[in-house]
Amino acid sequence: MVLAPESTTGEHETLRRSLEELLKLMLVVWCKENQAIKMVSASSNETDKTIVVRRKSGEFGFRIHGSKPVVVSAIEPDTPAESSGLEVGDIVLAVNGISVLDKSHSEVVKIAHAGSDILTLEVARTSGVLSPSSADVHGGEPLYCGYLWKLGGYASGAPSKKWVRRWFTLKKDNCLYYYKTDVDKQPVGAMMLMGYEIIRSDDSSSQQPFQIDLRKPGVPTLHIAADTEAAAARWLEVLYTAAEKSQMADTWLEQTRRNLTVAPDEIPKPDCFGYLIKLGSQWKSWSRRYCVLKDACLYFYHDASAKSAFGVACLHGYRVQPSASGSKKHGFEIIPSDSSQKHFYFYTECDIDRKRWVAALEYSIDRWLKVG
Repeated sequence: MVLAPESTTGEHETLRRSLEELLKLMLVVWCKENQAIKMVSASSNETDKTIVVRRKSGEFGFRIHGSKPVVVSAIEPDTPAESSGLEVGDIVLAVNGISVLDKSHSEVVKIAHAGSDILTLEVARTSGVLSPSSADVHGGEPLYCGYLWKLGGYASGAPSKKWVRRWFTLKKDNCLYYYKTDVDKQPVGAMMLMGYEIIRSDDSSSQQPFQIDLRKPGVPTLHIAADTEAAAARWLEVLYTAAEKSQMADTWLEQTRRNLTVAPDEIPKPDCFGYLIKLGSQWKSWSRRYCVLKDACLYFYHDASAKSAFGVACLHGYRVQPSASGSKKHGFEIIPSDSSQKHFYFYTECDIDRKRWVAALEYSIDRWLKVG
């Protein structure tokens, strides 16, 4: 490994901070310009949204980052924030009627917690504005893509006789997206392939001889067709594989749920087990937990004698690294590839234990990626 000279590293850090400050300034100018246009024209801007988050119990379920302005940096799954329509990247303009564009992070948090269980947020939506391609990040890079014919009327459930040409993209999330053209960033439709049957159509009356049907009970059939026999065969292959993987994932999720109800010593052939000290996400305090690692899933128990797990972290797509905070001597982090997912912090009572857990986590996650 070649290390950069200290002077070069310092220059890079200074440049990074300068660029961050410049971006923040641009965001503030953009927000204020939109507000001014809104006042002059007396009409709402399509990037401005009013979001109402109703807390039922516990937290609202989102985190903010930065100061002047603050930006929504993460949204917890199955929380009021997720169902409210709030999005990662939203710039918070006002909280409960109070402008916070020029407020620091701590001031915004104080204003939010001073209100009731109903939080009204005025936000500027940056999705598709700062980066037009950001609207098309679902599933990452495509596994396979190309033009296909699609029988119209799928969304209404009453297929017409009109075939339209669409750009189809199958991505790593096993979801099939289709666009009007190959240069569009926003899909006109998408379908997760879990539970679908992929078959070659034998409809001799069809205008398209190389037709493929995607069928699922209770859902209108999606009829697509390729231009050639070779293209149809290739699409059949990739779609069948994706549907099979989705079914495997569904089975795996069901097995994961069942494992929550068993004692730690009843999970067969775990990849690693023992005590870890975990940082809680709600109260930000450290707690000693008995943990069992199995197939890139980390199950949490109150202690080794517990009869069932109180939680599980599904770590597919995560990576492991030593803790960057330095506050805990034998610490490590489990970091998601998607910033909207949960970030985990742990430490062990000795370095041998830390190395054991890090090696096991890396092995378990990597093995699942190769098998899945």
